[in-house]
Amino acid sequence: MAACPRRVPRFGVALPVVAALAAALAAGCGGAPAPPARPGVAATAAVKLTGPQACRLLRGDLARNQGVPDIPTLRRIADHVDAAPRLAADARTAVRDIGHTGVAPLAISLLRDECARAGVPIPPP
Repeated sequence: MAACPRRVPRFGVALPVVAALAAALAAGCGGAPAPPARPGVAATAAVKLTGPQACRLLRGDLARNQGVPDIPTLRRIADHVDAAPRLAADARTAVRDIGHTGVAPLAISLLRDECARAGVPIPPP
């Protein structure tokens, strides 16, 4: 009668392999901290626009886009204008209207009026 070879349980071989992998992964966690994802974010958030600066920005955007405002420009005006709260509110309204209907003629007219009062005329389309 031949003797049966002794079988080694599978988990007996796999357990040291898993332990070695876990130790190798844990050793890699002690390095230097990761650099910030976008280094310019903190500097951009502190930038404030005056009313005339925002109006010149809007006028340039309307000239580049054949009279159609660009949503990122309107958001920038809405977020960064500090001296002209009405201008910021009208820019937010324009963003919302464009998002819902695709156009914002009334909000853009109000922005044109505010810019004319600030001394930066924006020609009609």
